[in-house]
Amino acid sequence: MNKQRVVKPEELFPEIPESIFLFRSCTGSMEYPGTENAIKEVFKILGINIVMDPDQTCCSGYLLTCSGYTPELSLAVTARNLAIVEKHQLDTYAFCNGCYGYLSELSHIMLHNPAYLKMANHLIESFGYEYQGNTGIHHVQELYYLLKDRIAEKVVRPLTGLRVGVHYGCHYLAKQYEILDDGGYPTFHEEIIAAMGGTPVFFKERQACCGYSVGRGFTHKEETVQPHLYKKFKSAADEGVELMTTVCPGCNTALDREQANLAKRGMGVFNIPVIDLGQLIALALGVPVQKLGFEANSVSLDGVLNKLGIGKGE
Repeated sequence: MNKQRVVKPEELFPEIPESIFLFRSCTGSMEYPGTENAIKEVFKILGINIVMDPDQTCCSGYLLTCSGYTPELSLAVTARNLAIVEKHQLDTYAFCNGCYGYLSELSHIMLHNPAYLKMANHLIESFGYEYQGNTGIHHVQELYYLLKDRIAEKVVRPLTGLRVGVHYGCHYLAKQYEILDDGGYPTFHEEIIAAMGGTPVFFKERQACCGYSVGRGFTHKEETVQPHLYKKFKSAADEGVELMTTVCPGCNTALDREQANLAKRGMGVFNIPVIDLGQLIALALGVPVQKLGFEANSVSLDGVLNKLGIGKGE
């Protein structure tokens, strides 16, 4: 493979797309539906058309990672989903690190192993699908970074004084080629925060995983996940983080929902709200709060909204 590990956004996007296919996330849709809506609102303001398709299904990553089924199923599911995108003649944009990782790697396997591609297409051809490998696969955060100056120009609610800690998540930075920053010490999220007037906070455990690792979040919460998250939130609290952002609904679930469990076990009351980066961008760009789905959060956003001078009904 001759692909570079770290690339500039201009290399991924020689031209700013007029339309993109937004790949739905099952975790995002079920747990934090405001994330998907926020992304739609952001791209509407940025002048990029969103295309979706009700025929699209889950990326099947949970089944694969938890060994719920053999890999052939996930290859076929990926081929089918990407064939749907190809019918729209668009590139694929995920807002979940898991979806992005599975779509990228499984498509890579098929496109570099003709036997696997043939097998997957054989499984889906009777339903009228054929994957040809004509859709690029991106994460929406890559487009945010490319357009950060445009975002800055359109800010109507500056994040002045808001101390934001970012959580990049594992699946994006672990990719071995064509990511936006050094996986060991990335800064491109912080650059986006600063462009909106916020104060990025570099806390010690900022690069630590959310702890869920799919199955582990269900089977080893008390032994593995919660002690790990205690360290992460203690580090963030020590540096005065007032809000944490993610780019993966799975990470959001772990970081938001487990704070109550930490408090119940006497491991600390942190009350640090966790939202998707797209929701924060939408907030800064003036999207009405009621469109952002903050009521799905376990940790209230009231403190953040009050600091920014934004009322719940605004």
